[in-house]
Amino acid sequence: MRSNRHEVVVVGAGPAGSSAALHLAQRGHDVVLVDKSKGPRCRIVCTGIVGREAYEKLDLPRDPVIDTIDRARFFSPSGVEVSYEPRAPMGHVVDRVKFDAALTEQACDAGATLLRGYTARGVETVQDGLKVTLDNGEQRSLHTRALVVATGYQRRLHKMAQLGRAVSYVNGVSADLPFADLDAAELYFGNQIAPGFFAWAVPFGSGKARLGVLTRNGGKAFFRKFLEMEPIRSRLRTDFTNGGVDLIQRRMMSRGIVQGAVQPSYSDRVLAVGEAAGQIKTTTSGGIYYGMIGAGIAAEVLSTALRKNRLSSDHLSTYETAWKARLGGEIDAGFELQRMGGAMSDLEIDELFTALNSGLGPAVRVLIQFDWHQPALRALLKRRASWRLGKSMKTVKGKEVA
Repeated sequence: MRSNRHEVVVVGAGPAGSSAALHLAQRGHDVVLVDKSKGPRCRIVCTGIVGREAYEKLDLPRDPVIDTIDRARFFSPSGVEVSYEPRAPMGHVVDRVKFDAALTEQACDAGATLLRGYTARGVETVQDGLKVTLDNGEQRSLHTRALVVATGYQRRLHKMAQLGRAVSYVNGVSADLPFADLDAAELYFGNQIAPGFFAWAVPFGSGKARLGVLTRNGGKAFFRKFLEMEPIRSRLRTDFTNGGVDLIQRRMMSRGIVQGAVQPSYSDRVLAVGEAAGQIKTTTSGGIYYGMIGAGIAAEVLSTALRKNRLSSDHLSTYETAWKARLGGEIDAGFELQRMGGAMSDLEIDELFTALNSGLGPAVRVLIQFDWHQPALRALLKRRASWRLGKSMKTVKGKEVA
């Protein structure tokens, strides 16, 4: 790197950060992409499913694709099964290490400069820009006109950059394990499995699966229970002897995942993208596509701001307005689903699944999209009374009302 002065510094080389760097470099800006990993990013807690729409609309790499999801099975607490098989595949399972590396390479090919092995430790306002302090055992600083934070939510960095705070989290736990007879994505629901959320088994190439749980608390304990339940345990090609337990322990990964918009997602000369801005699906906690959408919007807003030299928070506030107009409804719908699911007993979940296998199913299935859940959720809520769920009914003067 010939100079420590740049137009834009992007911190975090995940899908959102690399996408922001790519779009800005394509617009002719001098961009430095900084990542704390010394080599390709690894041990990423993510199911790794990228929806079909993302592949249709974005220039995404194909080499990291491991498997394709063309059907899904949903299981209630008592084992009531709801199957879903759309006309076209729902999405692809990607190797996140290779996927992230390929996106970073795209950004570099477009002209961004990659700086690996550095963690952002400080952000301060200086004349005509910001000073970003980096650390890899030794400190160095970059002077930039603007900063894009794509690190996920980092409380200290967010505070220094005058960004908002995360208001809620869920716990995601997953592991890639030897597994047999899995030809579809499987999702399991119930208060003994993943209260308020779900557990999953996703094909991950021949003879393997990516298994995980999403919960509010106690993710690792629920994950171990999930591995021991049928029909999971009988298909695991890892027994629960000492060797098997050690393998599961080594491969298990866990982290908190932000829920809801991080507001503000902008400040003077600073924008946040991806999970750093809360651009996460609150239905599934997936964030690859939403983060890349946010990155595209951020690049458009920031490019205009750089050319006009209007980098105050007042001018950059249009970014948050734009991304929330695109994603905010889905985030709100996911919270509604969380509230609904968290209040349901296992019996009520069973009854819902039974209803989905009868008259309710077609009305919901026709609206299902992998990345956009609001239409299907609205249809579900509109027909809530038809579930005939005993505990979801209130009695008013001896009469049941929905």
